[in-house]
Amino acid sequence: MNKKILISLSLIGVVATIAIGGTIAYYHDTETSTGNTFIAGRIDLKIDNECSLNGEPVQDCTWELKDLDENNIFFNFTDLKPGDWGEDTLSLHVDNNDAWACVTFKNLESKDNSCTEPEGKDENATGNNDCDATGELAENLQFFFWADICGNPRYPDAEPGDNIFQPMCDYELLNGMDAYASDIGTGPTTYTLADSQENNIGGLAGESLAGGTTYHIGKVWCFGSLDDEMVDSYGFVWNCDGEQVDNKSQTDSLSGDIEFYAVQSRNNEEFTCSELYE
Repeated sequence: MNKKILISLSLIGVVATIAIGGTIAYYHDTETSTGNTFIAGRIDLKIDNECSLNGEPVQDCTWELKDLDENNIFFNFTDLKPGDWGEDTLSLHVDNNDAWACVTFKNLESKDNSCTEPEGKDENATGNNDCDATGELAENLQFFFWADICGNPRYPDAEPGDNIFQPMCDYELLNGMDAYASDIGTGPTTYTLADSQENNIGGLAGESLAGGTTYHIGKVWCFGSLDDEMVDSYGFVWNCDGEQVDNKSQTDSLSGDIEFYAVQSRNNEEFTCSELYE
């Protein structure tokens, strides 16, 4: 009897084992998607600058590609004389997505500061020393900006950003800003570098700045009257004539802020720089 019970239990165990094994023996397939992830992109505008005064490098307004802070000032000249001039090359680099870009001049302030005896004589027909509260320096600072997109073909290793205006391929930007500082107004005054309607820095109209690409802006200023002289078909030499500047601008100052703005272009197809300060 006990032997029969043991045999029966053994058969039940075999059947149970077959039944358990049979649950995973059918045709089957498993597909697994591993490591699903969302990572936000980035827009990081970096700027470098190289500047000079009367043809000589100036370290105070020269820096490598970086995020700007209060120490990065494009113009910092405190003892100007008529006929002084400066030349700069500024570079924009959007890391790392395509973007629209604008530049705004704001908080511009023109001051007289003090009234010297020769300044008072030039400002007042009566010869007294009561000078105007608003300075005249801004009326005598002339600027010219251009998209510096081509290297100088006279030099085989030349690259864009050589700070030589070459009308064959470089072009004036900032909506034709060839003017005196006083023409900008007190601000904010915004100019388009690239938006959905314009591209003034190196592309087709409505084309955004390419992420990871460097764009160059050349700029020249003159305390007086700015003139250009065509050396040859490859570029200009700038001349600054300060002869017509009189004593009215003595001790006067001009200060302000320059703000660069970059915003993603993808999913933002209708952006225009005019939206910034509407």
